[in-house]
Amino acid sequence: MTRPDDPQAADLAQLTRISLDTHNPICQVCGQPLHEGDDITAYAYRAAGEPAYAIGYIMCGADNHEHPTVFTRGVREYVLTGHVGACSNTRTQSTTFVLLDPIPVVTSPTTTAEPHIHPDAPTPRNPTEPTQREPTPLLTAVREHARSDGGSPREGSE
Repeated sequence: MTRPDDPQAADLAQLTRISLDTHNPICQVCGQPLHEGDDITAYAYRAAGEPAYAIGYIMCGADNHEHPTVFTRGVREYVLTGHVGACSNTRTQSTTFVLLDPIPVVTSPTTTAEPHIHPDAPTPRNPTEPTQREPTPLLTAVREHARSDGGSPREGSE
C-alpha cells in the first residue's frame, strides 16, 4: 500500500498511459518497429518546476539494450519497463501510443545526478557506463599499427 504523499506513487500515476509522443514507435537503439503490446524500456524525465513528465526515448524489449547512466541534476528521471498501449480517438480518427504498466528500474531524483537502482526491478543487470572515448592521438595510432620492421601495417596495401 502506498502513502498518499509518496512521490514515486504520484510519479507512476502520471507515467501510466503517458504518451510515447510518436505515431510510429521504433526502438531508438536498433530501429525495430514497436507495436501495441510489445515490451519496451522507456526513459522519462521531468525538469524541476515542470508539472509533467515527457518520454525522452524508447527501446525495444523488456530491457534488451543498455540503460542510460548519465543523469542530470535538476531533472527527475526514470528508466521504466512496460509495454506499448494505444488510445484511440474516434472523433479525430487518431491513435496515440502510450506506456502501460510502468515499472521503475532506475530513478534519479532532481537533487542529484546519482541513479537509484530499484532492487525489485525486472532487470537482470545494473545499468552500465557508456563508453565515451576520446579520439586516439595520431602518434599513438601510428605506434599501435606500425610493424616492427617499419613496413606498411597491411600486406599488399601498395
